[in-house]
Amino acid sequence: MKSLFSASYIPRIVIAIFVGILYFVNIGLTAQHEHHGAHQTEKTDALNVTLHTEPEEIKAGEQATLMFNLTDKMGEPFTDLMIHHDRVLHVLIVGRNLQILGHIHPEDFDERDMMTELEGTYTVHFTFPAAGRYILALDVMTTDAEYSKYLYIDVAGEKRMTDLSEDFSREKTVYGYTEEGGDRYTKAVLTDGKGTSTYQVKMNVQEKIKVGEMVHIDYHFSQAGKPITDLVPFLDAPMHFVIVNSDLDGIVHTHGSVMMNMDHSKMKKDISHKGHKMEKEEPTTGHKHQGSTPDKFGPTVMLMTTFTKPGIYQIFGQLKHKDQILFPTFMVKVEE
Repeated sequence: MKSLFSASYIPRIVIAIFVGILYFVNIGLTAQHEHHGAHQTEKTDALNVTLHTEPEEIKAGEQATLMFNLTDKMGEPFTDLMIHHDRVLHVLIVGRNLQILGHIHPEDFDERDMMTELEGTYTVHFTFPAAGRYILALDVMTTDAEYSKYLYIDVAGEKRMTDLSEDFSREKTVYGYTEEGGDRYTKAVLTDGKGTSTYQVKMNVQEKIKVGEMVHIDYHFSQAGKPITDLVPFLDAPMHFVIVNSDLDGIVHTHGSVMMNMDHSKMKKDISHKGHKMEKEEPTTGHKHQGSTPDKFGPTVMLMTTFTKPGIYQIFGQLKHKDQILFPTFMVKVEE
């Protein structure tokens, strides 16, 4: 009788073990893929948001406190939030003229009140630079789904917001603003404002953009005529985008991607998942939604998106180079 471990049997054993490993790895990856997919569903009906402000009448140029009370459909506090893109809650602010942007979070402020968050109330502070109407969007995530809500706020004051102006240029000089530490920048950014550093950005997009069709946009970044290859993650993503149309009837917060040695066609197929993986922390610190952005990348960042209605859209960008946060902003027209 031959030994089980004789030379003629070893290849069969190795093959069997290898096939078994591949089987279980495949099951594990499939389960992870399906589990992550559950977090891509955006819901609005199960989240209710009430906004309280101090002062009640907000004036341009004066800091305001915005308190968002989150409840579920049963009226109970909405507290089981995951940390996604390094923050528990994202607040996006855009002026009606599509030239003012704010992106802030409760963690950005030293006086964060953890006790009120346990009751479903999350607080941020913001100084609106001009009087007029603003759209505010909230993005949060639980273990079940992503939730997004938007509302409006009217700001009083003598300094009025400028009118909407159309600018479809595809190459721009943009400014960097020195971060406030920990990927924080709590001030309003104006598209015609001046920052602390200068960059050049070229946006490549198809000539005609149509409703319902996937649009692929490339952003190419350079400084002093040289491509930038050491961009770094900002809030756990290569680049954040806020997309708003001139009707101010909705707002989209999405994220860019980088190639990471990946085939472009494969990127299009996998774009909904963006390479994210799920990680759980200890119960005392809650859950965390962690990304897989490389430590350094550039000079190109990609955006894949679709538009649901025709019109003029402003695409606000936000990304980081060293300690500078850039806000490249481009306008597009979408046809039926």
